Amino acid sequence: MSEDAVWVKEKGELRILGQRHTAIDAQTLCDHLDSLTGAQVAEVIMHNLEFRLGKLDAARLKAEKPQATVRELLDDLAKADCLSGLGITTVTLHENPQTSIDIEIANPSVKANAGAAKAFAFSWWAGALTALLDSEMEAKNVFYDEKMNLIRSQITRRQ
Repeated sequence: MSEDAVWVKEKGELRILGQRHTAIDAQTLCDHLDSLTGAQVAEVIMHNLEFRLGKLDAARLKAEKPQATVRELLDDLAKADCLSGLGITTVTLHENPQTSIDIEIANPSVKANAGAAKAFAFSWWAGALTALLDSEMEAKNVFYDEKMNLIRSQITRRQ
């Protein structure tokens, strides 16, 4: 598994952490989904997709690196965010990571406090942390700071 994004020109493939990806304009996708269905429905649709993908990605990475710590796996997943163009992700673990984990994305590819963009940015992380911590997690307190060009959320244990 490569530590970098790999462009396989002869196959027309972009690979990040060994998985094939497709480059898209995520903000336009999210805005269009919001306009088609309304922000609440778009958020639910995107959440269901991204949460599932986050769980699958983290479970695959955990299986490939069974000796890795949660911190090491989180660092790999944050690196994948950067390689995929989502932005520069920082993951802050607290004393009890099953209670709350802070995710910040600088220069995010999607910029919104609600709707599909909110779910695009953080539902994947909620799914990934669910797989890594064996506890159902969800994104709370999503906030986009336009001045700092930073979006943040707390990922907390689902009550």
